[in-house]
Amino acid sequence: MAAVPPLRIAALLPHVEVFGGVRRYIELGNALTDRGHRFVLFHPSGEKPAWLELRAETRPFADLEREPFDVALCGEPTILESLTRIPAARRYFYFVLEGHKREREVVRRRDLLFLGNSEGICRRLENKYGVAVDRAAGGVNPDIFHPETRPPADGSFRVLCYGRITRRRKGVPEVIRAAERLARKGRSMRLILFDTPVGRDKRDPRPLVKTSLPFDFHLGLPQEKMAWLYAQADVFVSAERRAGWSNTCAEAMACGRPVVCTPSGTSDFAEDGRTALVVPRPSPRLLARAVERLRLDPEMGEALAAAGRERILSFRWEALAERLEGLFRASGPN
Repeated sequence: MAAVPPLRIAALLPHVEVFGGVRRYIELGNALTDRGHRFVLFHPSGEKPAWLELRAETRPFADLEREPFDVALCGEPTILESLTRIPAARRYFYFVLEGHKREREVVRRRDLLFLGNSEGICRRLENKYGVAVDRAAGGVNPDIFHPETRPPADGSFRVLCYGRITRRRKGVPEVIRAAERLARKGRSMRLILFDTPVGRDKRDPRPLVKTSLPFDFHLGLPQEKMAWLYAQADVFVSAERRAGWSNTCAEAMACGRPVVCTPSGTSDFAEDGRTALVVPRPSPRLLARAVERLRLDPEMGEALAAAGRERILSFRWEALAERLEGLFRASGPN
């Protein structure tokens, strides 16, 4: 029997800065390359990302039309026309965020196939628009995100959250308000936040945090320090809205930390009372109640953390790459 030829896969991004959506393409590029396929990441200027190793090739948009590919991927509506320029047998739009203002325009395209990065986003698109969306949920990299030795207890209960306070849908103010509610009841609380300056002005988000609570804000940590960061927390809390796949919740679980979260971006792996505490909406009152349960019951936190880590490790990037390989080989031309 003849050997199955490797796939030629192109992916398009608007930039390669520190965003979860960029991580997705870098990690998938590495996993697909390791499986023997040719993966080329196109973005406007074409340089390699500086913050995370990419073993695949990068090229500028100026090279989009120079060679054919079996599959082309894109998840950003603002560069959709660039996706149509690339000579590919099949073009996929990879939905990673709910409710983009150009979502309806994308699903009406007859020249595209669709992927979704979580069960929740796939079901929403199927129910709202009647389109077929292939599941492509995941992932996490346990070489970066893994349990580390915890620091000594200092008497405070340490709440870690993603600190991109300029993105309202991330719910950072709600997490802060939840911790403040507990502090007003006499609990000793400490906040830990993290982010990387992004965008053209690289604005420092730390002055935007308005709270009387003690807090640490880690800015621009390298990837090799992320497991250390998650180990600082007694609980990781996410109050996201409109998420596709919550990278930070998945990372916290891989690092063996208990998680309090909304269903947004977590429905594939966060099962309330088993792998996480899931609140129905990003309410400071509900978040505070869940955090207090974990503060009062450390054994519950340990059980959730162990079950969460076991669950999330089934979503390694290698598993997603294997699924995509099968999907790409099975799908016919547009």
